[in-house]
Amino acid sequence: MLRRYIHHSSVMCSTKKQGMKLCKMLNPKNSRRWLPSESMGISALPTVKSLTKVKYEPDNRGVRRLAMLNKLFMKYITDIMSTGTISINIVGHGIEISKVRVAPDFKTVNVYWLCKGNQSDDETEALLNRSAGPLRQELSTLRLMGEVPYICFVKDKQEAQLVDLDRRLALADYGEDYTPTEIGHLLKSEFMLNMKLSPEVKAKIKQLEEEHTTLQNNAIEDDPIPEMTNDVYGLDHNKIMARLLASRKKSKEAWANLESESPVISYRATEVAPMKIDVRDQKREIAEFLMQRQILQKKLHRERRSKEVINHEHEDVTTEHVEDIDEYCDDYKDEYELETINGHVKQ
Repeated sequence: MLRRYIHHSSVMCSTKKQGMKLCKMLNPKNSRRWLPSESMGISALPTVKSLTKVKYEPDNRGVRRLAMLNKLFMKYITDIMSTGTISINIVGHGIEISKVRVAPDFKTVNVYWLCKGNQSDDETEALLNRSAGPLRQELSTLRLMGEVPYICFVKDKQEAQLVDLDRRLALADYGEDYTPTEIGHLLKSEFMLNMKLSPEVKAKIKQLEEEHTTLQNNAIEDDPIPEMTNDVYGLDHNKIMARLLASRKKSKEAWANLESESPVISYRATEVAPMKIDVRDQKREIAEFLMQRQILQKKLHRERRSKEVINHEHEDVTTEHVEDIDEYCDDYKDEYELETINGHVKQ
């Protein structure tokens, strides 16, 4: 049987240790590393990466939720600003909301509004900042989220830059004293005559205008107003209504005749004249009624007693008949027993 043994030499270990020491001497490195800590009072300067880094980055589901919340906040914020309680202070300033963006961490809602590029922008911004709190309170009643974020009104930079560019171009083209006019002011509804006229010509023109107006008024007054036609789609509505009214009148007359001929059939209760009540007659009628009632009670009592007597007699008769039958049966049984006994004796 072959056996394999492990060979170990102390010389090899010593040479290895010497090599490790030599390497440390040639490449001196400290295994311990020093890391700065905030407790020591040393704060590192912020970098661009740390400043631009987003703490919370939503996933695909969060992105869809943000898009839906942006639409909902855009709809309800514009509705409240136009028709809500805060609209009293906002209406008339020409405020226009361009977009609404919810922050990725759901802590703020940025509402972008269009600026005009003049001095009214500062007043508008102050007004919107004052209305942010009441607006958030009204949004919380709609239950869009568990906790409605803080609302921040922000100028739309892109639109602000375009407005500023237009203002600078207009200033460069037309100067500082230029006042823009609307296109509608350039249009004129009536032509103006620049040539000077003599007073005689003006008097004749005025006379002609007055005659023209009088002729127009007379023509309007003389023209008779046409009668309103009732034959729409070839149907004469006057004749149809006359027939309906005639048939309705006939039905009313028929019901009136029926009620007069047969007073039994009536849909309305006839008025009964109040009767004069005499106390003596009333007492006499009550006494007669009580007397008749006593007579009837006595009569019924007599009939009841007679029926009881008849029933009692019938019961007596039936009991006697039953007793006779029992006696007859007993006698028959005795005779039968005697005959049977005599027959057995003879045998």
